Amino acid sequence: MNTLQFIIVCYGACNSLIYGSIFEGFRNILASWGTGGYSLYKLFSCFMCLGTWMGFAISAILIGFHAPTPLNITNPYLCIFMHGLLGSGSAWLLHTAQEAFERAFQK
Repeated sequence: MNTLQFIIVCYGACNSLIYGSIFEGFRNILASWGTGGYSLYKLFSCFMCLGTWMGFAISAILIGFHAPTPLNITNPYLCIFMHGLLGSGSAWLLHTAQEAFERAFQK
């Protein structure tokens, strides 16, 4: 999996989990448990937070299947950590760009 594919998968997964109607019931259940700063609801409403965990998860899956990872780091723990940062930054950046385009074209 190359870097661009990794970024698109992280962003797509985050977008589906945060805005997808199929996960609305799940988000409502999390909201009923609390919406504070350290709640699971907060995780599933923040692109930067969820992007980090998506990066961790996708990287761990790739390492588990012995697939090539985007950054080609040999230490698996460092690899998972760096992919978490890559997933967080890229999901946040794409989301911010999407919001900017939506605001620009609404006028």
